[in-house]
Amino acid sequence: MPEPTRRTVPGPAGELVVWDYAGGPPATLLLHGIGNYGRVWDLVADTVAGRLRLIAPDARGHGDSAAPATGYDSADFVADTTAILDALDLDRVLVTGHSMGGGHGFAFVQAHPERCSGFVIIDIGPDLEAAGRERSVRLTKDRPVSFPDDAAAEAYVRATSPGYSDAVYADRVRWLFRRGPAGLTWRADAGALAQIMGTSRRGTWAALAELRLPVLVVRGTRSIYLSAATAQRMVETIPNARLLELDAGHNVQLDQPAALAEAIVAFAHEVAR
Repeated sequence: MPEPTRRTVPGPAGELVVWDYAGGPPATLLLHGIGNYGRVWDLVADTVAGRLRLIAPDARGHGDSAAPATGYDSADFVADTTAILDALDLDRVLVTGHSMGGGHGFAFVQAHPERCSGFVIIDIGPDLEAAGRERSVRLTKDRPVSFPDDAAAEAYVRATSPGYSDAVYADRVRWLFRRGPAGLTWRADAGALAQIMGTSRRGTWAALAELRLPVLVVRGTRSIYLSAATAQRMVETIPNARLLELDAGHNVQLDQPAALAEAIVAFAHEVAR
């Protein structure tokens, strides 16, 4: 798969970097989880292989996008998404969001349903398991400030997130860190992460019941974030929803990129009709 085009968009709080994977319609917006980056969708894009145009921003405070001192409520991310779609002249997209991105995607489809053909929400819901919440806090709060070289950074990523393929670790070391004279530092801003962790991004059960667009709920069966019972309740609460469970942990896009990609392609074409 060719490299995506790196685009910049003037956002409400600074420049936003957007990765644009060339492909045919319909366009699909991919929103990443906390501490991640737009290129976390690379392996999904490899399987999509141009059957959709994929738009994957670095969220504010992440990757190469601006990291303002404040402004990390859901409404701020909705404003960023609106700016991105306007700048790229996209009237309507399939919104796909993982974890934090799922929460921000949910806020966007609530605010602008007319701009959304459907919604794919990956491994997040109104109720999160305690083990998942604890892990997110630990990984965002207690991470080392820097690493002397790629080998040390990769060793840390492998130790804290075991079980992925070598290709996944190569992608993560490439995009999680910024290289400089002092070694490797995180692209995701520590202050931004702390503010995001203090803000609810998951929506409520009552709000889920008000969704009127098609929704695909995706859960990793080995996830410690979204339980089977919560996922089932979600599809029973949302009027037009279905559930897809894949043999994956929380990062379904890394554990099962091909299966997730096929599901997104099928759903995108279905709801675009």
